Amino acid sequence: MKRILLAVITLITMQGCTPLKPALSDNDTSNTEELSVKGRQGILINQKLEFGNFKTSKVKRSWTKGGNSRVGISTGTGDFFYPDIISKEYINRNQAFYFQLNDHENRISDVYASSAFDSESLTIGKNPNSVLNIFHDLVNIETNVNSFFYLQVYVENGIKPWQLILDNQASQLKADNYTGVFAFDEKNYYTLKPITKVASKKGPKSILFGSVGYEIFDANNKSVAAVSLIDRGMVFLKTTDNQERFLLSNLCSGLLLQQQIDN
Repeated sequence: MKRILLAVITLITMQGCTPLKPALSDNDTSNTEELSVKGRQGILINQKLEFGNFKTSKVKRSWTKGGNSRVGISTGTGDFFYPDIISKEYINRNQAFYFQLNDHENRISDVYASSAFDSESLTIGKNPNSVLNIFHDLVNIETNVNSFFYLQVYVENGIKPWQLILDNQASQLKADNYTGVFAFDEKNYYTLKPITKVASKKGPKSILFGSVGYEIFDANNKSVAAVSLIDRGMVFLKTTDNQERFLLSNLCSGLLLQQQIDN
């Protein structure tokens, strides 16, 4: 994904566009809060992200034990939709990372992610009615694919996570018609659509291929947030609900921190 994104940035520059601001689907930006991101670039040791009132802890990559409150509770909950925390098979890989996020109202979360998840592992929990399987058709999961970005967000004291399913490769190569999903259950979910246009003096301008970030829509297909993955990154929040803003900031943080490392 990193190579594709670099190619997209190069093409945007060649087209004479400013590669820092995506064009969103909703032309009304009066209720959109644009937040610059600190900490995405540079040395990744002890990396932290910050935007607006949201800050991450130090990002741990390829962690093996300790340092968070969720290790050890991945089984035995009895919850119908409950998945295991990302297994050590992925934790020990360079593409896995963990962080906590907090805001000015002292909310806190635990976030686990892997940016090289394979399609066979998307049956976590081995439950045909799990969140991952409920949205199987929406995200068009193909077999023998190992480019999924899989993320779990545990908000405060919750024992069931929100889960992101995003095919890194398809979201770039099929950006015009790809949809990812961030879901808690079959009724509470968001969809992610690649952003394929950038702002210019003459209005939204399409890029030749790929995407520059993701626009996030709620279950009613209302645009509620977006994240730009160009340069330092930017977060756009359109909701005024503080709990929803916190949840979506977790999602945006995970997308900003994703690192595609070639094996």
